[in-house]
Amino acid sequence: MRRYMQGTLDFACGIYAVINALSCIYGLDLAHARKIFQETVHALSKQERVWISFLCNETDHYWLIRWLLGRWCSASPWRLDVRQPFSDCLCPQSRSNDLTEMEMFLPEAHAPGGPACPSAAKNEACAVWDALAGWLGEQGGYPRAALLRFHRFIPGTRQPVVSHWTTAQAANDKALLLHDASSEPGALFVLERGRLLPEVQHTALLRIVPESVVLLSRPVKKAPVGTDTLGF
Repeated sequence: MRRYMQGTLDFACGIYAVINALSCIYGLDLAHARKIFQETVHALSKQERVWISFLCNETDHYWLIRWLLGRWCSASPWRLDVRQPFSDCLCPQSRSNDLTEMEMFLPEAHAPGGPACPSAAKNEACAVWDALAGWLGEQGGYPRAALLRFHRFIPGTRQPVVSHWTTAQAANDKALLLHDASSEPGALFVLERGRLLPEVQHTALLRIVPESVVLLSRPVKKAPVGTDTLGF
């Protein structure tokens, strides 16, 4: 008898990823997390095209991440500094944030398996790792988080068995530590650096899509004139 969990019957990982990022950075409480979830679902349900795409997973959910960041993270009380090292597709100000104009798929530079050339695939993986580990590994006492989408493969395949949006909250020299909503057996809560690098058969077991990486923090407050310190 199977026990069903979040992520099995629904495709709401993008909503959970943004909520968990706010939890990491602002310590979001349960009442406010429910408010974001409920009001987001209500807004989506008013637009049939995006609602059906969301419910049936007929989309890659990039538009949803951008809408969430624009709706909930562009002003107080949960304003975030949003940076993308490999694209600007998820920065709310870069495109329309009107649900009626959302594109259901983002043309990524490569197929899910990444660059066909092994050296290019390795260079991509290393660049993504360096961006995320550098951002999360040197927080300096100020909370940071990152959003990302990863594809998970079985050895020898180029089509993912799982494509998932998640939140990374910390990093060390070997792994990214996730603050993830999944409860299914076998869910990943750590992305090991070694599994992100292509192996002899040219296929990594995990690939973080570069265009999906979003680095998040509280906005930097400008220091008063005559000081040389920054506050957050």
